[in-house]
Amino acid sequence: MLAAFSGGREKIEVRETPVPAPGPGEVLLHVRACGICGSDLHFYRGQLPMPPTVSPGHEFAGEVVEAGDGVEGFAPGQRVVVEPLRACRRCSYCRTGNYQLCPKRVLVGTFVSGGLAEYVLVPDYTLYPLPDALDFELGALVEPLAVVVHGLHLVDLAFGDRVVILGCGTIGVMTALAARALGAAEIAVTYRYEHQARAALAAGATRVVAADDASALADEKPDVVVETVGGHAETLGQAVGLVRPGGRVSILGLFTAPVQVNALTMMLNEVRTAGAITYCRSRRLSDFEAALRIIEADPERARGIITHRFPLAEADQAFRTAADKSSASIK
Repeated sequence: MLAAFSGGREKIEVRETPVPAPGPGEVLLHVRACGICGSDLHFYRGQLPMPPTVSPGHEFAGEVVEAGDGVEGFAPGQRVVVEPLRACRRCSYCRTGNYQLCPKRVLVGTFVSGGLAEYVLVPDYTLYPLPDALDFELGALVEPLAVVVHGLHLVDLAFGDRVVILGCGTIGVMTALAARALGAAEIAVTYRYEHQARAALAAGATRVVAADDASALADEKPDVVVETVGGHAETLGQAVGLVRPGGRVSILGLFTAPVQVNALTMMLNEVRTAGAITYCRSRRLSDFEAALRIIEADPERARGIITHRFPLAEADQAFRTAADKSSASIK
């Protein structure tokens, strides 16, 4: 089969590798669509380590090819989407549905091979049937949307809340989509590029503000601020300064360097902050199931987030495009 691998900084190589065989409890999938995540770009740029023997990609959907011993409920040809977290399933975190905190958790596509390949092995417990109304590329959007759903659950987003979203990449745009679905009354999003502003409005934002003018939001005192920029940006400190007294800040951006936050402001205003990593099943619906329902309810609004499509053989060009904001790429 063909699979993509890191060839060093800002280089992706597609080469042949053996098709893996499923072991007990595993399923072999034919990958039909896979997204490039912002965290994939951190690996691509050399900001985080990427093993050269591991295929990246954790936003994917496909078809069951073969099931290993002990697998029930998934037959060859079945369409599925993957919640790409391997966990021990025995610790106290896993037993309470918080497997995102499992000390043995591994995100597929980071230290075990992921979806930028023709075929991939995944545990059967990571699979969700893909509804008939959704095609594979919509299925590939479920994982990043589940990240957003999880981050909004952690800050108890409620009907009528006023929300400010700092950043307008894929996660920022998807946060606008999810906040709209979850009942936010006002959704302001900061952007750096015009194509991002258009995407945020199409996804459900009620207002877009240039990132350089974000101070204009200071008088609005939103109930929730969602930070989606990460890296080494100053947006976490900005979020703490923007949110109303008693408000909540959700941290979805992947920070690659320490950042400063005004702890006195947090204390005096009783600002609650919540870091968010992947997704969980601590409610009746898992974050993945909630994301599936949001996309199923308005599939074309979700599809509008996709700006580029490439065959697997052109994975290097796909990463270059995703990393180049002048390409007007979102997803």
